[in-house]
Amino acid sequence: MRLVVLLALLLCSVTISHGFEDTNLEDDDFAEFEQFESNDDNDAGFSKEEIDDIPKVNAKKDEFDTNSVEDDIVVEDEDNEFEHFQDPEEFEGFQESPPRNAEQPKITISKVPIVMRPRWDAYWLEGVLCCLLAAYALVYAVGRAKNTTIATNFLKLHRPLLEDNFTLVGESGSDMVPEDRGWRREAEHCFTMWCSGRQCCEGMLLTLKLIKRQDLVNVLLGVVRPNPDTLLIRVELGKDDNDPFVLCVAQKKVATRLSKEMQDLSMFCPERRPGDKHGLPSSLSVMSECAEATSALLDARVVAALTQYAAHVQYIHVSDRYCGPKQMEETSVTKPPETERVLLASLSLNGEGGGDEVRPLLLMIFYMLDRIKRLRLSKEALSKCEKRRQKAAEAWVRGAHAARQESAALRREEKRKQEKERILAEDDPEKQRRWELKEQKRQQKRKTPKLKQLKVKAL
Repeated sequence: MRLVVLLALLLCSVTISHGFEDTNLEDDDFAEFEQFESNDDNDAGFSKEEIDDIPKVNAKKDEFDTNSVEDDIVVEDEDNEFEHFQDPEEFEGFQESPPRNAEQPKITISKVPIVMRPRWDAYWLEGVLCCLLAAYALVYAVGRAKNTTIATNFLKLHRPLLEDNFTLVGESGSDMVPEDRGWRREAEHCFTMWCSGRQCCEGMLLTLKLIKRQDLVNVLLGVVRPNPDTLLIRVELGKDDNDPFVLCVAQKKVATRLSKEMQDLSMFCPERRPGDKHGLPSSLSVMSECAEATSALLDARVVAALTQYAAHVQYIHVSDRYCGPKQMEETSVTKPPETERVLLASLSLNGEGGGDEVRPLLLMIFYMLDRIKRLRLSKEALSKCEKRRQKAAEAWVRGAHAARQESAALRREEKRKQEKERILAEDDPEKQRRWELKEQKRQQKRKTPKLKQLKVKAL
């Protein structure tokens, strides 16, 4: 009986202990790992060699577990969106480190000496440019002052003569040369002065055209081909003060150039005669429309002045049909050019503002103005001059008419071309055929000579 009771108690205790263990395993999620730890602690039944091998096996197991966890867990970061470029598995044949047998490149660093002082020979181009700029600035300042001095000296020498012949000499204003000297500075080498208040003319414009001494390039060119200072005189004659004629006295080379460039000389004075036939030096040429006007103007006083100062006279041009240089043939003229009655003269100067040669030549110009005022041609010479001007006007009218006809023909041809392109662009063969027939009739009509019809009255 006791034995049965003991067996029952033993069975109950075993059942209770087994149930308690199951309850603990269910409540604890990490019971499995605790079982592994308890198994690891119970190593008393192994030998010493087996115990030494246990850490190695555990280490390999831990490494495998770590790698598997890292492979399974992927953390995405927005900042490292290009991290896949550093992953060796993304590229084929990628090697994290070069093979051990590959030779590394050798970098040789040479020691460059430090130059503390600058080398001036490396800046030779900049030095040359600076020297050129300095020379240009120096030439500009010196040349500008020189030209101003020449203009001032010219006015000091010849202002009394101008004031004797004109009421108003020079102008005053903000853009004049200082001290109210009467010159108007048009450029650093060009000065102008207007004189008015004299009989036989409406006014006189003096233009002092000096050498461009302020320009370094022009100064260097002047050494090779020197040019003198020039005084240009333009006298505007009265509208009905003189009879119509054209006359020019000039140096030979200048006369050749003027006869080709000037419209009035090429039209009314095609002939160039040497100055010997008029008592002038052989270096001068005379172009005249009327022999009476030539003999009346080139009297003994004018011939003496031109003979003495022939080297300083470039040209003297008197015209009642002056319209400037010739117009280009390509440009179509719709109205006749405006003409003027003028006396033009070009004098070359020597020294500081002209020497003793300027005053006699200016007196000669004023004397010629008085002669032109009193000049009267004979009826025969006057009729010849009028006929030449009438012919010139008719020739200009014919030329203008021909130019207008040519431009109209060009416009018609352009219009016909556009019409042809328009007809050909349309897909209508009937229209194209009619247009071709019309064009053929037009061409035949142009080729057919025109015949005059005579009406005969019946008897």
